[in-house]
This record gives sequence, structure tokens and C-alpha cells, in this order.
Amino acid sequence: MSEEADIAPEQDSAERFPRRSARRARTRARILEAASTEFKKAGYAEATMNAIAEAADIHVTTLFTHFKTKRDLAAALSDQEIDQFRELIDAAKGKVPFFDFFRQLVLTTAATRQKDGDPKTGLTQEVQRDPELALSWLRYEETEVRLVAEYIAHDYGLDAKEDYTPYLAGQVLIASGVTSYTRWVRTKGADLVKETETALDLAERMARSILPAHPVKR
Repeated sequence: MSEEADIAPEQDSAERFPRRSARRARTRARILEAASTEFKKAGYAEATMNAIAEAADIHVTTLFTHFKTKRDLAAALSDQEIDQFRELIDAAKGKVPFFDFFRQLVLTTAATRQKDGDPKTGLTQEVQRDPELALSWLRYEETEVRLVAEYIAHDYGLDAKEDYTPYLAGQVLIASGVTSYTRWVRTKGADLVKETETALDLAERMARSILPAHPVKR
């Protein structure tokens, strides 16, 4: 097989038509931004492809060349959010102790959501609630826990492939954020940052109780 045959069609097209590929990438990014805004404003169930196309300032047929369904859009936004989370972890791992990193990230996110004043903020909550997106939510949650577990395993010298401990600790910590958000949505006048901090304090004590006493010094 020739070297040219080994190149994926998308890669080959990008190399032959760089300006066209760059324009397509910009359009895709604009669509995702518009979809995120519409999902937050109207909720996933009520948002329409026409409204998303209008918000992105493109024709709806152009939207369908990028994303065939609203479910595909939601899945792409979840993947984008996970990619951003992975990048933050990659930048911090080995430099910032895990629990310091996680606490700052979770509390900053809670403060942002509370400032927005919109209980629908964050596509992950829409994905979690809507039955149509159950598989996307499951994949998102599994990846989120795995990334956290790998960070914990790195700091504490554990084998994330063989040891349950970092995964159990990661699940407890991730669940604390979901639980505090859910309570905030259901309780009028609640303070999301305080709810998150309370849940995180408990989750962190639970997580630390099953981990080695001290991280590995590197």
C-alpha cells in the first residue's frame, strides 16, 4: 500500500485545501458556541436546529453538513468539555497537588455557574437529565472519573490500571459536584459555592481515607 493511501481522507483534504479546512473549523467552532448558548437558554429539549443555525449566522443546511442531529451536537459539546478538562489536567499534573487542583477547579466552576444565575448552565447537567443523551452522559462521566483517577494515581504512586483506590476516590469527588449542583437547582436561594464546598469537604475526607497517608515525593 502506498504512503498516500495511508493518509485519512480528512487529513488529505486538510493538507490539499488548508484555507477551506480552516474555514470549516471556524464554522464548526461557531456552531458549537451557538449550540451551547441555545442549550443553556432554552434547555436541550426545547432548543432547535433552526435556532442554533440562526445564532451561528449560517443556513440550517450548512449546520446539517456539520452535525446531522441535535444529539450529535450535544455529544460534540461534551467531548469538547472533556478535552478542555484533559488539557487542564495535563498542564497541572506533576506541578500542582491533585487535591489543590481539584478544589480550585470545582469551586471556580461553582462560582461561575452561580454568577450566571442559570440553573441550566453546563451541558453536562442537560446531558445527565435527558434520556436521549444517556449514553453521552455515561461516556462523559466515565472519562471524567478516569482522568481524575489517573491524576490521583500519579500523585500517590498507584497503578490506575490495577488498583481500584484512585477510581473510587475519583468517583466520590466527582459525585460531590453533581450532588451539590442538584441541591442548588432544587433549593431556591441556596448558595452554590457553599453547597459545593460542603460536599467537597466531605468527599475529600472520604477520598483521603482510602488513599496512602501522603503523596509520593517527586
